[in-house]
Amino acid sequence: MQMIQIQIGNTVHNNSIHSIQSDTELTLNFPIPTAQTGAKYVIFTTTMDSISAAANAIVAMNVSNVQFSDIQNRIMTESGVIDVKLPDGTTRKTRTEAERDKLLDGKFDKAGGTISGAVIVDGYLTGSKGRVSSTFGDTLIQLKTDSPSGVPAILCSTDNKSFPTHELQLKSGTLMHVGDHGWGNTGGSTEGEVTFQTLDEEGLRAYIRDIKTVTSVFRSKKFSSSLNYMFSAIAYFKTGNTYTAITASHAGNGVKIIGGYDAADFTYNLWTDRNTTKDSNGNLKAASPVVKVFADHIELNEESEGVEMEHLGVGHYLIKGVVGFNADGAWGINNGFVIPQDHNGKNMVLIDYDVKPDGNIELFVFHQQNADMPERFQNKRIKDFDEEGVPVYFENYEPCDVPESRWIDMRVEMPPSSIYKLKQAEAERLAKEAAEKQAEGDAKREEEETLANE
Repeated sequence: MQMIQIQIGNTVHNNSIHSIQSDTELTLNFPIPTAQTGAKYVIFTTTMDSISAAANAIVAMNVSNVQFSDIQNRIMTESGVIDVKLPDGTTRKTRTEAERDKLLDGKFDKAGGTISGAVIVDGYLTGSKGRVSSTFGDTLIQLKTDSPSGVPAILCSTDNKSFPTHELQLKSGTLMHVGDHGWGNTGGSTEGEVTFQTLDEEGLRAYIRDIKTVTSVFRSKKFSSSLNYMFSAIAYFKTGNTYTAITASHAGNGVKIIGGYDAADFTYNLWTDRNTTKDSNGNLKAASPVVKVFADHIELNEESEGVEMEHLGVGHYLIKGVVGFNADGAWGINNGFVIPQDHNGKNMVLIDYDVKPDGNIELFVFHQQNADMPERFQNKRIKDFDEEGVPVYFENYEPCDVPESRWIDMRVEMPPSSIYKLKQAEAERLAKEAAEKQAEGDAKREEEETLANE
């Protein structure tokens, strides 16, 4: 039941509503004294501190509770983002608990934790405790700014047991990697920063003179020259505008040293046991294929390997498997003989020779008495003893074998099929194959790196 007050004139009449027929008609419980049109009235929906007020309040609270319970139920049971109608009639999009769990699941806590995916930082990433680490299994790399020396360092490990540390230089510049400029490279073909396929000897000379060329190890796969041996490493040292380069033939052809500055260079051929020999008189001489002829055998160096000797008679030898004497003139006009001498520098024997059509050398040896010298200085050599034990000496110019413990040096020419030349050819072939294989590998790696960076 609701109370109503109606003003008629200056009098306010209290009454109550029995029923409501429509929006414009209602029935009172008690009649009013007079009829009145357009009278003012007030309807009390609730009387303060009355039972109805309490009931209305409880009903309103229950309605709100039901609405809130419904909203909470939807938030707790549904998924995704839902539309929620609030008691004031407005609608709000709200994440359900399932949606919130999904968004929060696996998220990094600012107090610490584990991140399982990639992290992209649009700004600086700072570690205030002095270390930033990355691990994969037992492999670790760590950037340290708290090293005992105070110098920033990189710590690494592959077994989680040993932790070598590499301190960084406190100056600007590019860090050098293994293989840069040829240092520490095990790949076989290293040419620093230049491609020698496009150079000739003068191009190589200009390259090593260039003030910009740095200390490095490289080689030429294209040619040999006065500066280098093809396929052989060149150790190149640069300081200021001066340089030194050393190259040793991989096939045993010798050692070359180059020194100079940006306007000139000087080439030195180093004498070694590979390109020199000590002759029968103890003198150091240029060598190539050298045969040492003793009384009953021969001794060979590496280049003359395969040569044979046949002792045909007293003072008569046949040197087989050669192609005459070496004709470069390095041993003078005789092109390849050194005869043993006595302590006065006199020849102990005389020789003659005949180069056969097949290149073999027939050698004839004769006693040299040095009869023009005083008798005490003459070369007296015992040939035999007679029946009474008296020494019998060689006559002057009489055929004789090479003196005991001495030898005749012969500098010869070897045929293309010699063991040494075949070894050289094989070494060149293997070096070329290795260079080509290395070039193919380098090209493949460059292609893979290019694809990986695209």
